[in-house]
Amino acid sequence: MKLLVFLASCILFIGIVNDLNAQKAILLEKGGSLKTEKFFVGDLLYYKLKSDPKHWLGELIYDIDIESGLILFENRSVYVDDIYAIQIRDAGGFVKWTSSLLTNFSLAWNFWTIVALIAGDPITVTTVSIGVGSFAVGQMLRLLFFKTHKIKKRKRLRLIDLTFYKPEVQQRT
Repeated sequence: MKLLVFLASCILFIGIVNDLNAQKAILLEKGGSLKTEKFFVGDLLYYKLKSDPKHWLGELIYDIDIESGLILFENRSVYVDDIYAIQIRDAGGFVKWTSSLLTNFSLAWNFWTIVALIAGDPITVTTVSIGVGSFAVGQMLRLLFFKTHKIKKRKRLRLIDLTFYKPEVQQRT
């Protein structure tokens, strides 16, 4: 029980520390809409560069230099103006729920198929295809519902700093 409380405390502490460090962000703004997508320091960003618009790069944001307009990754630094498109790989709630349901079903189905094989029952093509098919459909659902945003006239990237500084108090003499 003490170990469980200790692990929960560590996870909570790490979550709080990560939130405190994530004061710089990249905003994806859409013209005519108040809704913005935010990417903080420590988030995984999938993007294409203007110099190579065919390949997606997925990297962890290490830091953001607002003055020079740089996003610092592990192996490179990229100017915000050089980004051609951003992909959000977070499917909506229903799609995520359905995908997880199908994937978990396939894992359970395949587990009991293996148990049946060990017990001596024959495996048919239908038995294998149900497990593999539900796993494939579950994973494909997540891939089909990516959101891709090309940075053009109506969409732009902006770097912001949300750090609150403590105001200096002047002492009266």
